Amino acid sequence: MRSTIKDVAKLAGVSPSTVTRVIQNSSAISQKTKDIVRQAMVELKYHPNLNARSLVSSYTQVVGLVLPEDSDIFYQNPFFPQALRGISQAAADHNYAIQISTGQNEQQRLEAISQMVDGKRVDGLIFLYSMPDDPLVELAVERQFPFLILGKAISPFISLVDNDNIRASYEATSYFIDKGYKNIAFMAGNKELVVSQDRYEGYKNALTSHHLPINESKVSFSNGFLLEENSYKVMRKLTKQAIDAIVTTDAMVAEGALSYLKEHQLDFPIITFDSVKPKIDVEAYVDINALELGRESFNTLLQIISDSKDKKQVCYRHVIPHAIRKLK
Repeated sequence: MRSTIKDVAKLAGVSPSTVTRVIQNSSAISQKTKDIVRQAMVELKYHPNLNARSLVSSYTQVVGLVLPEDSDIFYQNPFFPQALRGISQAAADHNYAIQISTGQNEQQRLEAISQMVDGKRVDGLIFLYSMPDDPLVELAVERQFPFLILGKAISPFISLVDNDNIRASYEATSYFIDKGYKNIAFMAGNKELVVSQDRYEGYKNALTSHHLPINESKVSFSNGFLLEENSYKVMRKLTKQAIDAIVTTDAMVAEGALSYLKEHQLDFPIITFDSVKPKIDVEAYVDINALELGRESFNTLLQIISDSKDKKQVCYRHVIPHAIRKLK
């Protein structure tokens, strides 16, 4: 026979109304009680009726994930599956579902977000990218809708979960400088993304602090769907410069660079950014811990949603630690 809220309450040693508030993820219930009730739900294989719950509580138990405009990059870049995995794990812990929003252009993406927000189809949004003057973010701000950015927000009033990308890139560049390299190239993806700008800033800061010149001819950004192919072409230009090491902002950029180097029997040490051990031949990588970024993003959004219901306005800014992992 199917378990009921009363069965869960009896096993957990609480009242049925407490079980209901746990299902609604009420901030009035302690985390300890929530854990006990959720464990009882698992043991009894109790699955709440999401539709009925949303009518009673005004919660949909769904969060929206907003992908970058070039969503093909989302499916190629190993960072995003790891971050999505972390979000999914945390969402499952709280009986939440995930709805992904995308579009072929800005207008389609705006319409998709408007339907989510105005139609109250989700309780909150996680933006899986960060760009200056983003109209999608501006829409969420104007509607006072719960959201956060998995990345760096330009406004000090927007909640975020991110790495310290400036510091991480500084350390990545310094890693090569400390090994005696003086002509270090920098390769990044989309220049419009804040993460690319921050990692470039860290690269320049490292050169400056070690009294090395900043040479723009040794810096390049690649855009578009064929990121590896573009990086391959960029590498052709960079090798005409006097370089002895390369900092790349992600594994896709590094793979394009390595493809060119291998084909032309060239060998430069490369450090890149990733959240798992790269399968490509790089000397080291900056572990940005995308799994934890995803988990923390969901948990923080849940708090923002709860704050919103309680008419609170709190700006959360969580920085997830990074680490340099040597492979050679």
